[in-house]
Amino acid sequence: MITAISVIFPVIAIIVLGFLLVNREIFSVEQNKVLHKFVFTIAAPALLFRNVAITEFPETTPWGLWVSYYIVMFTCMLASIGVARVLFPKRRASERVVFGFASSFSNTVMLGIPIILTAFGEAAALPLFLVLAFHGLLIFSTGILLLELTTATAQSFRAALAALPQSLSNQNVLIALLAGVFWNLSGIALPGPVDSFLDILGQSAIPLALVSVGGTLATVAVRRSVGVAVYISIFKLAVQPLGTYLVAQFIFGLPPLWVATITVLAAMPTGVLTSVLAEQYRSAPGAASSSIMVSSLAGAVTLSFWLIFFAPLLRP
Repeated sequence: MITAISVIFPVIAIIVLGFLLVNREIFSVEQNKVLHKFVFTIAAPALLFRNVAITEFPETTPWGLWVSYYIVMFTCMLASIGVARVLFPKRRASERVVFGFASSFSNTVMLGIPIILTAFGEAAALPLFLVLAFHGLLIFSTGILLLELTTATAQSFRAALAALPQSLSNQNVLIALLAGVFWNLSGIALPGPVDSFLDILGQSAIPLALVSVGGTLATVAVRRSVGVAVYISIFKLAVQPLGTYLVAQFIFGLPPLWVATITVLAAMPTGVLTSVLAEQYRSAPGAASSSIMVSSLAGAVTLSFWLIFFAPLLRP
């Protein structure tokens, strides 16, 4: 338990620091947006590209890993949308899509990477980046497609498909991941100076991302749609990680470290880009923001549980 606390405490402490910097107006909201933009457009893409590019992919395709994570992720998304039709019948279809997206979209970059690598060490990098290599592409493609189909901007399935490439082309993290996959498959080693540059730049992503998360939470209005936020958090923090663990452990029998990595990744709070999508499509932005805050606060408890559960695998 002490080891689990030693992992989660510094992460939460840096998030709290970011919260206080913005809340106390030491950093302005605009300055935090600049920091967030730097992380998402420069530092995080550098981190992700380098790690995917140098990862030694297994000789056999890790279908069990991908299916364990993604089948549960999409099941949670669709189940959340379906249940929301019953619990929140007055909500528009696009708003229920946002609920489903928030119920399944983990904060992989700004929380998942630092917590998992801090908890399990470099040995967890392989399963982590094997999942992240396709995470953004799959969930953003699905989320944007469903939002296009359920808003007035798309009149047909064909129109939604036509709008998808332009929407995805603005995602630097996604582009970096795909570029890393292609570089890896090319078999060309990163030149030494380039590798060092990307390594140093990528190392800045983790602490700055945590500060930015805290600063973003300081601007979130929790009072809006609290009931929906709690509903989303139950799916995100309980249903998704539990389902991922059960499938990975008992159906595919994955190695213990792989099971731990994707379970903890699935247990991450709702990603902050949920709010961006909700604002872009004018679909439940209040609920999206509240779900980020509620799941982040509750996630400190649920993540601690999973880290204690996987305590034998934590690095010394």
